[in-house]
Amino acid sequence: MMNQSFCLLLIISLLLNSCSVYQDKTIKVEKEINLEFPKMSEIKKDETSEKSKDKSLGYFWAVSENIYPYFSNHKFENPITFERPPNNFILKVDYFSDTKEDVKLKLYEWNYNEKIDTRREIFTDKFEEIKIFLSEKMGNPIFVKSEDFEKSKEETVRDDVKWKNKNLNAYLFRFKGREGFDQIRLALYKD
Repeated sequence: MMNQSFCLLLIISLLLNSCSVYQDKTIKVEKEINLEFPKMSEIKKDETSEKSKDKSLGYFWAVSENIYPYFSNHKFENPITFERPPNNFILKVDYFSDTKEDVKLKLYEWNYNEKIDTRREIFTDKFEEIKIFLSEKMGNPIFVKSEDFEKSKEETVRDDVKWKNKNLNAYLFRFKGREGFDQIRLALYKD
């Protein structure tokens, strides 16, 4: 009887822990997003100390003017890309710096982690957490647009939120696909 009670308690404990696994593996947004723009050499040091992997492509690539409209204002080095240690997401951060090592643009990208089986609810929670964090730091967004699967005929819909203040610009967007595709992106720049 004692063994049966112990086994039952053990099973219940394991089930309760497995239900909250995604919460335990989610890193708070305050630790993921740095609103400061240190020199590129400092960023490399910080990313390396956090055990991020350098995933840089080794050549220059740009993003659309919708995301960052100021590429023509600067002479850029090749972007440096770091992949943070995996948790519920695979988080990749791209840093665009000029020839003086001044970072002009940071792109964050949260993707599905196959080893964890990242569910849609986790993406929704993360997107909301980022929105709240940026609103607390930057004020109310200047633009918000949400697309609904039910009203859209597209396979993928997108939610967009933009902030602008005198010190920082942020553009947060999320892709949601009918086949389960989810991705969150955030562009931060000061221009």
